[in-house]
Amino acid sequence: MYASSITYNCVLPDVPVYMGEIAKEILLAFAERTNDKGIERIRGFNTFQALDRIVIEDISVTPLLVDHSAFDAYMFLIEGDGKRILHTGDFRVHGFRGKAVFPTIRKYVGTVDLLITEGTALSRDSDTLLEEAELQTLANHVLSENKYVFVLCASTNIDRIAAFYHATPRGKYFICDEYQKRILDIVTKHAKDKTPLYNFQKVLTYGSNLDERLRERGFCMLVRCSEYFDRIMRQYPDATFLFSMWEGYRKGKNRSKSISDFTANFDFQPFHTSGHASTAVIQAVCETVKPRIGVIPIHSDAPKGMDALGLDCQIIYLADGQELSLS
Repeated sequence: MYASSITYNCVLPDVPVYMGEIAKEILLAFAERTNDKGIERIRGFNTFQALDRIVIEDISVTPLLVDHSAFDAYMFLIEGDGKRILHTGDFRVHGFRGKAVFPTIRKYVGTVDLLITEGTALSRDSDTLLEEAELQTLANHVLSENKYVFVLCASTNIDRIAAFYHATPRGKYFICDEYQKRILDIVTKHAKDKTPLYNFQKVLTYGSNLDERLRERGFCMLVRCSEYFDRIMRQYPDATFLFSMWEGYRKGKNRSKSISDFTANFDFQPFHTSGHASTAVIQAVCETVKPRIGVIPIHSDAPKGMDALGLDCQIIYLADGQELSLS
């Protein structure tokens, strides 16, 4: 969800790096937890707020806050030499803040010369994406009917965590470890005065002193694939396990234990909605900004899927290293 040291260490040291203020704090928390050697580099990153215009020589970049599964995500309007480019980054409209995406584009972007858009959904079935609000309603049913519930989701998927947090019935505990609590405290510090959705002040950090109360009253616990959580989970063999990530992650490895092994002994339920825009939304963005030169799909293993969208603009497929002139 956030840049790893592999990503930012590829950037030359004298090249300035910019990111959202909250995203930087979350990335620092992750870097400290993993003893990332690039942590000093992260501390030197520049930060911005939405709509802060960043000017570098003759180019300006305006960040536009968008809905995404990773918190503090932005589109970027890039302007220079009379040309305008919209780079969507990863985004969606079916999260809690999704209704603001198109009004933001219409108000602050308008038409552009070039659109660079994410295309994750071009290789996936994205016609029936659940809204985060719908997922929260379903989570409330699961948490009401099951006393002990473990949830595996990305630590930075704040909307998903908010859905489970607010779906947890009164009287049950919402539990996580110290690292996850630190992430939620960062979000709470910045966002609690703007919306109760991101106020996580009642989240508890797990400790063995809570075991008796957890067993008595029940809980929703955020977990990660690790021996630490494996030991806790073995105390509740009758618990329900909700896997709230892209299904493709189950095929991979996380440290010494695969996610499939981690969930093998539980009542396993996939419980997820995508962090990325559906093909219909990608099409609607293209129709909204009407790119004069064309659209470039990125972040996709099936970019040619853009051909099926019936766009009224040129689709530009670039190879690595290929240049494009905006004349």
